[in-house]
Amino acid sequence: MMLQQPSEKVKKPAKMQSLVNWFYGNYCTRKCYEENEKAYKHWLKLQELAKRMEGIEMTHAAFLSMIRSDKTICDLSDEEWKKRKFSWKRTECEICKRLGVRF
Repeated sequence: MMLQQPSEKVKKPAKMQSLVNWFYGNYCTRKCYEENEKAYKHWLKLQELAKRMEGIEMTHAAFLSMIRSDKTICDLSDEEWKKRKFSWKRTECEICKRLGVRF
């Protein structure tokens, strides 16, 4: 049993489908934004994982740790994981164009 510090907030576990959607939206689309086919393959693998683990709940941190240690869905090296980020400068944002925002 873990003892909780008074200032620590207890994180509620989330359903597997929510975790899969969260991971895809926050990590796959940002780290593999130039590789649509790769991101789509990840989406399919994540959906399969969600079906297999339906009914299981875990925290976002535990899910992220599971995905990073498994390497069957996300095969980025630790170095790539830390470096690759979404670049707003490379997007063709229609709103930015209309507002005259330049990068």
